[in-house]
Amino acid sequence: MMKTIIIGFGFMGQIHAINIFKTRGMELCAIVDRTPLEEVLKSSGGNFNTGLIDGKQISRILYFNDTEKCLTEIKPDAAIICLPTFLHYSITRLCLEHGCHVLLEKPICLDIGQAEEMIRLAKVKQRTFMVAHCVRFFPEYELLKNVIADKRLGRLKMSRISGEPSWGCWQEKQVKATCGGALFDLLIHDIDFLNYALGQPERILNSRLLTETFNTGYVNSVWEYPASGVIAIVDGGNCFPPQRPFECGYSGIFENGAIIYNSFEPGKVKIITADNLTIEDMSGEKSGYLKELEYFAECVISRQYPEKCSPEDAVTAIRLCNRHLE
Repeated sequence: MMKTIIIGFGFMGQIHAINIFKTRGMELCAIVDRTPLEEVLKSSGGNFNTGLIDGKQISRILYFNDTEKCLTEIKPDAAIICLPTFLHYSITRLCLEHGCHVLLEKPICLDIGQAEEMIRLAKVKQRTFMVAHCVRFFPEYELLKNVIADKRLGRLKMSRISGEPSWGCWQEKQVKATCGGALFDLLIHDIDFLNYALGQPERILNSRLLTETFNTGYVNSVWEYPASGVIAIVDGGNCFPPQRPFECGYSGIFENGAIIYNSFEPGKVKIITADNLTIEDMSGEKSGYLKELEYFAECVISRQYPEKCSPEDAVTAIRLCNRHLE
């Protein structure tokens, strides 16, 4: 069994805990968080419902408030890091120095030099290092990726909108000031997926007014891929009020039809042609979070490089966000 710890037990840390219990070959042996477990379970929340965590099951797991102490005493094989972005570099380095394989929540790091240093250190230590760009693993987006690969693409629109974060550590000024706003923390999912499915754009046309008005809190831009004749529209961000429900999806227009997905109808993808409307029901498939974790475990156990979700691609996503701003 792969002895695994979770560092940061807010919204995403709890999602990973739920899925570790479902993943063959992984054992959750410790949790690190500065806040006592009882308070964490009462106050944590997110922008959508991912299921309830079993408090009794979690209460049996060792709980630390200091990362280095946990690493020294537990000597884990792997660490899943779910901390604010400004802590990614230091804690990832610490875990790699202790010989851990690392699954780091996105974004990798806002500083390109620090991000590349983490990748180099993982290679020196011969540890698996993967950044959790989970959208690559969600069935609805895997279907879109396959349709794009069929070379029938005309135009693609993606969106991701959430209420202004008000849960957990998002209430802290330092967290909000250093996360990079909605562009680096929310829309980076769609930007990473475009890079995964289409490569890098030749040109990005950004609505500067929206970006400046919302201080990177909202994104609306056109991404041009002249070589393949594709235009992608990226739209979304954190909007007032905080209670606004999370929404993500896409509308892909192709030569022979369209493919549409919206998270308000989870697991349902509409495929529309001139003669027909079919609905692909993916609600019974494994969640993207579980598939992501299984892939990470498979890479660690088989000692294969995480090609499907490489840390180099995570750096490219940061570079593309910076291109958007420029």
